[in-house]
Amino acid sequence: MKHRACLGNRSNAYSLGKIVILEGATVAQEAYLCTGTHDFKDPSLQLITKPITIGKNSFIGARAMILPGVSIGDQAIVGAMSVVSKDVPDHHVVAGNPAKNIEERSTS
Repeated sequence: MKHRACLGNRSNAYSLGKIVILEGATVAQEAYLCTGTHDFKDPSLQLITKPITIGKNSFIGARAMILPGVSIGDQAIVGAMSVVSKDVPDHHVVAGNPAKNIEERSTS
């Protein structure tokens, strides 16, 4: 966690792999950052870990789930209870299950 980054009450940073939360980012209450999954093609369900990066001044809404290998861009917003399985570009707002692009935030 970098300067002024925040993990909300009862959020879960399941850090089987690296999680980076950059400056000023907020992860709201009960959000779940999960860096681990399994290889479902392998009969032994081998563990796979991939890092998560939460960009500068971004906001992860309450009870959102960020899946392994996802990067959330700077000043991006993830809506409450969203499931994010793909990278979110800088300044974008996503929401839903699966998370979809809603709009691009103004950079001015």
